[in-house]
This record gives sequence, structure tokens and C-alpha cells, in this order.
Amino acid sequence: MTDPAIDTAVWRERIAALESDAVTAAVIVQCDLTWLQPDLRGIRNEIDQAVMKAQLRRGDGLIVDRVVLHSLPVESAAAVGAFEEWQLRMSAAALLLCADGRSAPRIHRLILGGDQSSAPVPDMVEVLDNGDWTDRQRAGLALDIIRTVGATTPLTGYDMDLDGPFGDADPSVYM
Repeated sequence: MTDPAIDTAVWRERIAALESDAVTAAVIVQCDLTWLQPDLRGIRNEIDQAVMKAQLRRGDGLIVDRVVLHSLPVESAAAVGAFEEWQLRMSAAALLLCADGRSAPRIHRLILGGDQSSAPVPDMVEVLDNGDWTDRQRAGLALDIIRTVGATTPLTGYDMDLDGPFGDADPSVYM
């Protein structure tokens, strides 16, 4: 059973919009810990795959900024495992896109302050369609955080150990 706070129909609709040539940018925020629940893994994977597919098809014609947590404010073993797997997969996908000479989504890891237990921005998918954001205010909140020095740090292939026993320095084994 999925969390009612995450409207999967809205997420699917907005993510599908990435295929449109009229959409030139997107900002995706997934900082709620609910995303790490096992019953949301399917939609989380759908979103990841749709972003990668759109980037492969659209190349430099689409700019995607994603905001995820830098680290978890909880110590649940299940959440930590899901979080690490998700970040590893996003990092591997970005490396594969870059290796193909394409633009990869820019993944910004949000750094929570010591007293923060949640992100100061809501989870969202907002797209820039024909020069207009689907929700200008929400997109502005996310973009302000991305532009704030020290608020985020990028997720790159250098942050992840992708050369494990079967990695052979080829990130595709993690997909």
C-alpha cells in the first residue's frame, strides 16, 4: 500500500511530460523518507527509468535537476539499505549517460542541518513547459535551494564505489 501523501498518478503524469519536446527542464525533489518504503520502490524505479530514458532520447535538450537527501536523519537498517541502493543506482545511471556523451540529470544531495529532520522543500516534479513552470512557486523553492551555496552537494560517480567484485569499472552491472 502506497503512502497517500505521494500521489503516484501526478508523479507519473509529470514524469511522462519529460518526453515532450516542449519541456526543456525539470526539477524533481524526493527527500521524504516515505520514498524509501518497500511499497514505493516500484514508482521510485519508474521515475528513475523515465528520467534516464528522457535524457537518452532528448540529450542536451532537457535539463533535469534532482534533489535527494545527502544522508538520512534516521538509522533504520531497511531505510539505510534502500537509500544506499537508490543513490548507487542514480550515480551509475549518471555515469552511463555521461559515458555516452549525453547530459545526465544533475543530482543535488540536500544537506540537512543538525536540528532538521526533514527537507525545507516539498517533494515534487515540476516541469518547464514552453517557458512556464507547472508550479512556478514550488519550482522556485527547489531551485533556490540548489543555488544556495553549501545547501547541497552533487552526487557523482566519484562518491560511489562502482568497481566492486563484478563491477569491473563498468557501471551497467548495477542497473
